[in-house]
Amino acid sequence: MKSEEKALLAALTDISGVGDKRAYELYTHFNDPLEIISAPESLMDEYHYVNENTVAELQSLDEIVEVYLDRFEIYESNCISILGIEDDRYPSAVRNDPAPAILYSKGNIELLSKNAVGVSGSRETNEIGQQWIRSVSADLAEKCHNVVSGGARGADTAAHRGALETTNSTIAVLGTGVNVPYPPENQSLFDRIIETDGLLISMRPPDAKPTRHAFLSRNKLIAALSDGMIFVATDGNGGTMAQYEMALERNIPTFVPPPDLAISPSDGLATIHDADTTKIIKNASEFEDMLPTGDPEQTGLDEWN
Repeated sequence: MKSEEKALLAALTDISGVGDKRAYELYTHFNDPLEIISAPESLMDEYHYVNENTVAELQSLDEIVEVYLDRFEIYESNCISILGIEDDRYPSAVRNDPAPAILYSKGNIELLSKNAVGVSGSRETNEIGQQWIRSVSADLAEKCHNVVSGGARGADTAAHRGALETTNSTIAVLGTGVNVPYPPENQSLFDRIIETDGLLISMRPPDAKPTRHAFLSRNKLIAALSDGMIFVATDGNGGTMAQYEMALERNIPTFVPPPDLAISPSDGLATIHDADTTKIIKNASEFEDMLPTGDPEQTGLDEWN
């Protein structure tokens, strides 16, 4: 995609009542997306969310597009990649859901076309659980599976660190912008991910601060990027259980540690253990045959853990 097209998509999402899905709908309305700036009032007859105010905002959108072009130039000068939904390197699975109009990343975006295993777990995961997922993640990375997690305290951090123990790297999907370390103490972890050819990625602009809703969106992105998901520890509430529901909706294979390892919190793990679709695994080797091998084809393209 051209820079002007990506700037237009970003500008469209700024309009009141227009999120990512509607922005893309408007973007594809004309053969030349930039024609939307001279939007006719007839759009109000075609889209229920377009009213007179929306048309007025569309017709003055050229100024906002210029603002985004300036921002994008600054981002790219700071090694931030901007992927529009029609870019070839935009992950095809993400186009289906959550389908953000723009993705922002730092690091090796080629990882987005590789096999990946997602990891989710409580921020309060005990030392046993952290050591277990660190070991499993190291083995996964050794076997050329990218480890995808949310960069949070506890299980996420342990998973990223495990992957970094090998020659492979890891993808941290952030609920903040890629310039905003969260939690702050993981700044050195995020720096190391970039230094070792890993990737930080976010659906939000680079300087975006943490918000509750952003972590839900982050979880959707983790699920979309994952060929399988490991659930390490949960008390049955918060982000890990929400992530589990997302995995079920996408028919993603789900895995959990053996119940006799004394990993905690574990109340929610009992629910996941009992599901017919869940596999209990002791180590990475036990589910090698349950995950895709080789690089997947790219077609053109509460408690928050």
